[in-house]
Amino acid sequence: MVRNRSKGLTPVVFLVALAIAVPGASVYTPTYSAVSPPPELREILSLHDFTEVEVKGAGFSIGKDTRVHIFALGGGDRVFWRDVFDAADESRMYAAGWIINADTRERVWEMTMDNTSGKTHDRSFDGTLDLKRGSYEVYYAAHGYYRGSSFSTSSINIDRRSKGRRSWSGVNFFGLFSDNDSNLYDDFMEYAKDYGITISSEESDASQIERFDAPRAFSNTVFKATRVGDREVVKRAFSIQAPVTLHIYALGEGRKRDEIFDYGWIVNAETRERVWNMNDRNVRHAGGASKNIRWSGDVQLSRGTYEVYYVTDDSHSDEDWNSKPPFDPFNYGITISVTNESDRSKITPAEFPNPASKAIVSLTRVRDNEFVSAGFTLKQEARLRVYTIGEQDSRDDMADYGWIVRAKNRERVWSMDGCETLHAGGATKNRLVDEVITLPAGSYIAYYQTDGSHAYQDWNSDPPFDEEYYGMTISGTGDRFDPRLVTSFNEGEEANVLAQLIRVRDNRHMNKSFTIDQPTRVRIYAIGEGVDREMADYGWIENRRTGRIVWEMTYGMTDRAGGARKNRMVSTTLILEPGEYELHFKTDDSHSYNDWNDDAPDDRMHWGITVYRDQ
Repeated sequence: MVRNRSKGLTPVVFLVALAIAVPGASVYTPTYSAVSPPPELREILSLHDFTEVEVKGAGFSIGKDTRVHIFALGGGDRVFWRDVFDAADESRMYAAGWIINADTRERVWEMTMDNTSGKTHDRSFDGTLDLKRGSYEVYYAAHGYYRGSSFSTSSINIDRRSKGRRSWSGVNFFGLFSDNDSNLYDDFMEYAKDYGITISSEESDASQIERFDAPRAFSNTVFKATRVGDREVVKRAFSIQAPVTLHIYALGEGRKRDEIFDYGWIVNAETRERVWNMNDRNVRHAGGASKNIRWSGDVQLSRGTYEVYYVTDDSHSDEDWNSKPPFDPFNYGITISVTNESDRSKITPAEFPNPASKAIVSLTRVRDNEFVSAGFTLKQEARLRVYTIGEQDSRDDMADYGWIVRAKNRERVWSMDGCETLHAGGATKNRLVDEVITLPAGSYIAYYQTDGSHAYQDWNSDPPFDEEYYGMTISGTGDRFDPRLVTSFNEGEEANVLAQLIRVRDNRHMNKSFTIDQPTRVRIYAIGEGVDREMADYGWIENRRTGRIVWEMTYGMTDRAGGARKNRMVSTTLILEPGEYELHFKTDDSHSYNDWNDDAPDDRMHWGITVYRDQ
């Protein structure tokens, strides 16, 4: 039960009333001190002076049910930052304290606009709180500042790393009354000297109370990365010798659908399956700003090797909170523990695998408007890890992406499809594929292409967490992988080509003859341009003796070829009887190889037509 005495007639109010009632009486307004409990109380802990530090915390344990006294001074306003990120944060306190249960990590008390009194920058709480026997942690945070008048409002994130000279916002109706960030920062520091919270108890209860450092450590912890700052990427690997149940406690940042900025996940190193993932659908509010999220629960893992990841973006972390921190701020990050002490021996550290280890293709650090490729030949069937980071421009369509084709017939054997990608950190459009595929013996070509924006070292939004690997990496996986069974393949060495007309430019009509000695199944692979269900750039096959067209590329038989919708592709087979044939490809006056007037197709190098012997 909380009893708040700050709602009554305070000494300041009484003196003001006395001054009005008694003419000529002088009024003294005392400076509130958050660290001065009455003499009959014993101080348990005090957190004060927030000029240098944004968040402070301390813990205490009580041996019996106890009533504690809380004295606190902070700042807040009901319209503070209402139009920014935290419209759901009703407390609007930019400098305030709170108490959590050290065992459950749940809030038990918090300073709010409703339980404090005073002006915007001088809101106080003076009351009592009944606590059950147990352990508690007290926190106080002063993350921002607000100042308003009839004509303007101004707010600022107090970033002590740069003396607050950023993240200022304001509304000024007449252009005369606005504050700059420097003035707001200096004003805040004057108030911050007195901001803080003091917890006290009756003298008779003092012997039952012990202090401890916050946060209290989780029992049986096997891995911890907490108080994580901006732009951090945490990666660890561990091996499990027998099935085990892990407890995962993670705090991060996220909002709306798929907008997760600070979060963690666990991957099975062998299969690349995410066995645990923090996302917008399985987290709950962590207290403070509405974007603070929390995951707490148990995960069962079988024998194997696993990788733990935790990543953050460029703001709102233990390094600097740009809005109210979560209720458990010192545990920001991820903590993994075993539920049974005996399970500790089942878990051992492992070497974290680099995506580039055992790499057979490395198309990374790809810039804007690039089209890169690399070929490889497998001497026998192999399991390969494909690690690709790209950009999604809509729900399913990819703007920057990769794919793999079989060299002998251009058949696509793997592609980066938007609906199957995962968030790659940073902007929501950053997408990731990390999976294991099996390819039979043969020659393959890996491609990766980007559009004109948001690529390595030229991001137009927050970059992915693994930006050095932007692009595509293919590597061998598993203990049985032998790199000697892989050789490079030159794309110019295409096999089984009967005739080919590719990289065709504008206003061309190209042709090439070929001969068939016996009935032969052939594969025709063609990329051209189609608009309004008519082909503008297309190919056909003609029997040279009869002049009859035996095959022609029509719009109805084509599919999208990537890039602009007018890029059309066909890959089909037919049987050609013995005889002489002529392959044709014709283009109009626009949109062809290396002179695109819209987005190029995926396989731009094969703009034209190829006839393969199908084997």
